[in-house]
Amino acid sequence: MRICVMVCAHVGPDLADVMDSYLEMFRRLLSPHLPEATITGSMIIEGTFPASVEDYDVYVFTGSPHGVYEDLDWIRRAEQFVRDATAAGKVLVGGCFGHQLIAQALGGKVVKSEKGWGMGVHTHPLQKREAWMADGPDTPNVVVSHQDQVVQAPEGAVVLAGTEFCPNAMLRIGDRILTFQGHPEMNIPIVNRLLDLREQRVGAEVFAAGKKSLEKTLDHEAMGAWIAGFIRQALGRASGKTAAA
Repeated sequence: MRICVMVCAHVGPDLADVMDSYLEMFRRLLSPHLPEATITGSMIIEGTFPASVEDYDVYVFTGSPHGVYEDLDWIRRAEQFVRDATAAGKVLVGGCFGHQLIAQALGGKVVKSEKGWGMGVHTHPLQKREAWMADGPDTPNVVVSHQDQVVQAPEGAVVLAGTEFCPNAMLRIGDRILTFQGHPEMNIPIVNRLLDLREQRVGAEVFAAGKKSLEKTLDHEAMGAWIAGFIRQALGRASGKTAAA
């Protein structure tokens, strides 16, 4: 099983002491549940893309401080890569910016939400539980850090989790694409630092609520298992079966 983390952000010096690279964070999230997988990365934010969509079985698109609607060459290339990979039957996973990128590339709509910032730990109640989500909570708590939202999902998408604030918090598109607004690859020290860095931008109310929310217990382990379960199912692999890298 070959997984490529499509890295859409650099980790700045103001986060480097609490935050690993996106490649390492997703490797830490997924490797315990996919021990047979080889997980490598591609810095698409720097314009470095896999030579072909056939190079890997699974593509994981990460978060980013950018908006998917920005007119940047690497974002336009990433959208086309999503469409090409989808047409080739590859498995796609997207978190935060990656969630929005995939949705937009496949016909959905993403905007800077008039609802403002989501920061801290949010609870995203499940609207639908599927076979690969057999275990874990009905109301998972996950780190969030976003103002942009998917306000219109691609045609045929299934909403798996959502709230009044973020109706499209987790989507399944077809049987090979899974996306989510949260950051299950992150942890409390990271979002705590993000809150401190963005205090003036998000406003006093969001900042205070975000800090209070850090008392919640994260369900990232369960979400990592869900993502792995989805990948296994999408690739048609039985749980526990070892595959060549």
